[in-house]
Amino acid sequence: MANAFEKFFKSKEDVEIVSNAESEIPIKPEEIRIVGKIIKVSDEGWGFITSKEIKFTRIFFHWTSLKQDTLNFTELTNGMKVEFTPVQVENKGYRAIKIRVIPDEVPSHFE
Repeated sequence: MANAFEKFFKSKEDVEIVSNAESEIPIKPEEIRIVGKIIKVSDEGWGFITSKEIKFTRIFFHWTSLKQDTLNFTELTNGMKVEFTPVQVENKGYRAIKIRVIPDEVPSHFE
């Protein structure tokens, strides 16, 4: 049974290696973006996201993964919608990078 992440990466030729402080993370050149919801924010600078596209998985994130044009980590709350690039770190599971908070839509009666 293939895991949900395999649908993002077709073959090893489609993947390039990007180095970070923890490990080398494979990222597809066009970087898939998916939507999720914050389910936990810690006081230590990390949290978890859930997404319908990667079912039954808590996706880890660190405050350093937030894009500069979005909210600060201290402004994040549970339930916020976010867009991010999922990566899989060997022996650690999924991690969200390049996270951007999706602003709430304005109801049509305010337009």
